[in-house]
Amino acid sequence: MCRLKKALYGLKQAPRAWYSMIDTYLQGLGFTKSEGDLNLYYIMIGEEPLILVLYVDDLIITGAERLIEHCKGDLVAEFEVKDISLMHEKN
Repeated sequence: MCRLKKALYGLKQAPRAWYSMIDTYLQGLGFTKSEGDLNLYYIMIGEEPLILVLYVDDLIITGAERLIEHCKGDLVAEFEVKDISLMHEKN
């Protein structure tokens, strides 16, 4: 899971601007937007899927670890992000 360090808070159109920017960027990387959930993006790299879910200004990425690391590298090159490591289920 990654959390953005900087967002467009305070502006009335901030959520729309952010979504438009990240949507364009992810589709430019080759991700396909899910028809069932417009916040879910996926890409097949060889036989392996990489899935990315947007939640407000957080990104949840799942797939093979090498694909996740490559994706995080792409995101860091374009955006200022903070990697808050793996998600864990609370018991």
